[in-house]
Amino acid sequence: MLEQKSVDSSTRRGPDRRLGLTAAEIAQLSGAVTRPTVATVAATARVPGHDIRRGISPENGRRMAAAISVGLLTERSARAIAEDPQAVIRASQELQALIWEIMRAQWEDVRQEAVA
Repeated sequence: MLEQKSVDSSTRRGPDRRLGLTAAEIAQLSGAVTRPTVATVAATARVPGHDIRRGISPENGRRMAAAISVGLLTERSARAIAEDPQAVIRASQELQALIWEIMRAQWEDVRQEAVA
């Protein structure tokens, strides 16, 4: 009787059925950069699963794509994240507050023009 050997999923041929995203897919979602750039940013920032094919969760992949598409996640910011993630969070919060102030001022200008 032949003994059936279990085959590790990484050695099987065929489509990869893991649920994560590849660097190429994240690059395509961002519409702004190439696969090697995404791979470098993910590795530099130490995004969980970056070193495994399809290892970056769909949620984190979408987050990366969104940040890359507007220029917030670059190789430079990835290095800052790796070196001092708390400092990056604080700076991001300050940037968010600044953006809200800019938007408030724009809304105020529009409101004043509508009244005039």
